[in-house]
Amino acid sequence: MKKLIAAFAVLVSVSLPGCMTYSHKSLPEIGQWPLVESTQTKPTAYIKVQTEYSVNGTPTASNPNIAKLEELIKKEFVDSGRFARVSTEQEASDLYVTVTLRNQETGNLGLAVITGATFFLVPGTFDNTLIMDMMFRDGEGKKLGRVQKQETLTTWMHLFLVFALPFNGSSDVILTELAKSNLEAAAKKDLI
Repeated sequence: MKKLIAAFAVLVSVSLPGCMTYSHKSLPEIGQWPLVESTQTKPTAYIKVQTEYSVNGTPTASNPNIAKLEELIKKEFVDSGRFARVSTEQEASDLYVTVTLRNQETGNLGLAVITGATFFLVPGTFDNTLIMDMMFRDGEGKKLGRVQKQETLTTWMHLFLVFALPFNGSSDVILTELAKSNLEAAAKKDLI
């Protein structure tokens, strides 16, 4: 019976390791959303979304959900109130915007191995710096300008953080804030 209880305890500890992620809140507060109406006519926009991922400075392949990311960014473009039409399908537009989301993950690989080998009894941590870069071009492809904002997320991994799982926020909130902050900066630079 003691062996069964010990096996059950090990099984539970392996299946329930927890993670807690928090944002460093380094983005400036958004002044007004939707953005203040522009005096000029609203342009049409085509947005192209791409991603890059690196671990400790080494580019690594990733499989992000581009369609979901496109919809999230497109929604913020539409909600900004600055565009007559926003499309993710390539078509003639007044503005062509290339949105690049870079995820730069940094952490100690040795500590991650120790954390896993001890079934998350020894805590581990890593940081993800999300950088959203927007390049604006006119209808002829001439570069108008660029804006870039970033936010850092720290993730702690530990067995007892399983209780923090319900309180972890969605990364969609951070991506939405990055998009809004970039659009606000673009409006201040008269790019939109």
